[in-house]
Parts: sequence; C-alpha cells; structure tokens
Amino acid sequence: MITDRQQAILNFIVSEYVSSAAPVPSQSIAFGFSVSSATIRNDMADLEGEGYIRRPHISSGGIPSHKGYRRHVETLPRISTEPDAGARLRRQLEESAQDIELWTKAAAEMLSDMARNMAVVSPPKAPQARLKRIELVHLQEYLALLVMVLQEAKTKQRILHLRQSASQGDLTKISNKLNALFSGATAAAITPKEPAAEPAERQVIEALKGLLAAEDAGRFEEPLIAGLRHLMNQPEFLNGARLREVIDFLEDKRRLRESLSRIVAGEKMRVVIGRENDSGEIQECSVIIARYGQSEGVNGVVAVVGPTRLNYRRTIASVQTVSDALTGLVGELS
Repeated sequence: MITDRQQAILNFIVSEYVSSAAPVPSQSIAFGFSVSSATIRNDMADLEGEGYIRRPHISSGGIPSHKGYRRHVETLPRISTEPDAGARLRRQLEESAQDIELWTKAAAEMLSDMARNMAVVSPPKAPQARLKRIELVHLQEYLALLVMVLQEAKTKQRILHLRQSASQGDLTKISNKLNALFSGATAAAITPKEPAAEPAERQVIEALKGLLAAEDAGRFEEPLIAGLRHLMNQPEFLNGARLREVIDFLEDKRRLRESLSRIVAGEKMRVVIGRENDSGEIQECSVIIARYGQSEGVNGVVAVVGPTRLNYRRTIASVQTVSDALTGLVGELS
C-alpha cells in the first residue's frame, strides 16, 4: 500500500513526465508539497521499491513504470466527455450524407487531433448483414443496377443482366415489394414468398442473397488510421527500429482489427498499458479503446494508440466523446 502523499507524488511525477519526457527530480516535486526534499526522496524510494516508478540512473529523477501508470489511471476521478467537441463531430458526420467511409475518416481525424496521438476507428458493422432497402435503376432493356443499402448504411451495387426485359416501372414495383417483405432481413431470411414470382423478381432475390452472404463471409472491416505524425513526433519513437515495429503492426489491418477486438471484448471502454498488450510490437504503447454502437447490433471501435507516456485523462475523455457521438449516429441509422 502507498500513502495518500505517495499517491499524490506519483500523480505529480506522471503529470510532469507526460509534459516533459524527462525524469522528475525530488526538488521539483518538493515545490508542490509542504515537506522537505529528504521526505520526498524517501517517498520516491518507497514508490520505486513498490515498482511504481523507476530511475534511469542512480542520481536521476523518477519516471513512471507501467505499474505506476496503471495505478495513476485507476485513481483518476470520474472523467467527463467533451460536449463541444462531440457536437462539432456530430455536425461533421451529419454533413457526410451517411457515407460510412467519410464518417470513419472524420472521426479518426478529429480523435487524433483531440488526443494529439494516433487514432484508429473501425467502420460500424453488424454481427450479420441486414438489408435496409434496395433500389433498382433501369439502364437498358435487359440491364439494371441493383443498389443494396445495409442497416449500417453501407451500400453495395451490382449490375444485373436481366433474363427478361423490364421497364423502370417494373423495377420500381419489384423494389417496393421486396423492401416491404425483406427490410431488416438477413441472407437466410430472404426467399421468394410466392412460387410464381416473376423471373426478374427471383433474379433480384438471388442477387440480394449473394451480396448479403458475401458481406457475412467478409465481416472484417478495415480500420482507418489517422495521426501517424503525432506518433512519429514522440521522443519514444525517435528510434527508427521501434517506430518501424509499430508501423508494421498497424499496416497489417486484419491483425490490428483482431487485436483491438480482443482488447475491448465484452467491455465498453478499456485502457491497456504497455506490457498488458498481447501484441509484442505495441508493448511500449498504451491503447485506450471504446466500443460504439449497439452491443448486440451495429457497432465498431474507436481507439488511441500512443506511448505509455500519455495524458490519460485527456485521452480517455477524447475517446469517450467520439464513441458517444458515433453511438448516437449509428442509433439514428438503425
């Protein structure tokens, strides 16, 4: 156990080290406490003995260990979101006309700027692809464009070579009928309701089932990364080899997504510090990650990846703000 004063000293060391990236000497700490430098040194020795801080050299000041950062995060008071930033993000996303790629890009860029570190945002996805609506556009006598919109607002298109001619009126009639029958349906639930359905209608149903099945088979959604420049500017990554390891990990999008999914599994928000990460390349990093959307429906993740020397209070607030904004927008889509 550490005393209240030692906890305050640890928090001071974390705050100063986050700002300066330099070891924090006892003389600097003593200015903020009504005790002598000798008392501060004794408290620092206790913190070092408990593994909360370490000293790069015998005569140097203290820097937080991974255990120290964990203790600091666990003792932070309740962190509020940033309503102004959340409102700005909502406005940006609403202007993107339900374009999921633009949403994801805007969210990642804003989170990166808010946290001043690298941000990762995955597009929203459903456990199973569900149809929201379709449109059929007449191109030629035997050619039509099928536009399928999923419940997470993703759009898929396919050119249909019709087995019989169809006018725009015919196609509109088919799309209205199928929207009434199958809105919200999965691939397995889309079947002809009438044995004598028109050939064109059957062809559209076959195409819909194929598109939904393909979507389910490829449920992996590639995350979008923003703010790599912030990571490159951190003193921890001036070592090119360490930076290369992190970049290699981030560029493997499937592995990145799987790693983030494991981290946040079953939790709304999680802070993972240093060696708590199961991927070796980012064990000198911290990941603050939150899920957005609906736990049993359309959802995705937002995360900040940076050195363990993070401003945890600001970063947690930023991640929560973006998560809340995206959750609201996903709810409006469903």
